[in-house]
Amino acid sequence: MRRDWTRELTIEWFWLKKKIVRKWRLDTPVGVLGILIPVVGLLLFAILAQGLSDFFRIAIPWVSGGNISTVYWQSIGFGIKASFLFLLFVVIIVAYTILKIMERR
Repeated sequence: MRRDWTRELTIEWFWLKKKIVRKWRLDTPVGVLGILIPVVGLLLFAILAQGLSDFFRIAIPWVSGGNISTVYWQSIGFGIKASFLFLLFVVIIVAYTILKIMERR
């Protein structure tokens, strides 16, 4: 009985995977990049929102002597994260457009 269930579930899983791959074309580079663009965009949005909230949180009580190093390292960390994600986002969009153009030919 258990073998029948596992066999039927395996068959269902096989056809479900085929349907998902066919529907969203996940087996092509364009399909994979089509998923990566929104994910990286959301990460970039979250990092920029974090930086904006840090800026307003820090700017309200003007920085005193003991907090200068904390503010300095937070701003450097934010700059590195934001620039890396923005670079990744731009590279993915460029690769996506190049692949889309080459796919139409």
